[in-house]
Amino acid sequence: MSAREHGASALDFQCLNMPRPEGLSALQARLVDRIKRAALLRLHRRPRGERLLLRMYLAGEDATERTLLEELLPQSPPWLERQVEQHLADEQRHVALFAEALRELGDDGSVRLEPDWLSRRKILRWQRLAHRYAACFEHGLLVPAYATGLCAEQMAERVLNRHCAVIGSEHRWYPLLSRVLGDEKGHVRLCENTLRRIVAPHERGHLAALLKDIRAVDASFGVTGALAMYVAGWVLGASR
Repeated sequence: MSAREHGASALDFQCLNMPRPEGLSALQARLVDRIKRAALLRLHRRPRGERLLLRMYLAGEDATERTLLEELLPQSPPWLERQVEQHLADEQRHVALFAEALRELGDDGSVRLEPDWLSRRKILRWQRLAHRYAACFEHGLLVPAYATGLCAEQMAERVLNRHCAVIGSEHRWYPLLSRVLGDEKGHVRLCENTLRRIVAPHERGHLAALLKDIRAVDASFGVTGALAMYVAGWVLGASR
């Protein structure tokens, strides 16, 4: 591929990058970030608040593991199976790491949280988008699955970056969170590279529209989710 062709290809797939929010979207993003940072500080005040954070991470990793096993692996072509299996191994390792951190806080991890109501609603809307857009792509549901996966991994990267920044590198959780963060960055690249390979040139406009809709769903739950987390911080982070 020539330098000119490579530049054109990168331009065609600019939709894979997280867009910079502007106007009201930028204001909402700053508000959500400030609320969640305050919630994290309060949740870290008490062991029960920290246990909730770990259970939330564990629930997210469990959900990703199920998605990889039930949705992506069965429909992946042979050339994709190996990277899906590697991604699955990463998520299973994350589950073990968060479960071990819970045990260190006196929780055996036997009671697992399911995704909360807001997360379930978000997932349902993402699934509807996947089925709506599947007919636009030669690879069918595989493209919406990886597009949703990309946005979810970018969200996880944002969440973990924030958490690491709030607690600082001296915190006992920092090695755990930074390790998982490194894996999530790799998963973002994996999803990006896969989409570049499975989306045909004439399908790139549909991919851009799909990603825009996926991110709009995520943003629509931003303030509500942040406020719910802040309330949890006040309840679980309060002194007895």
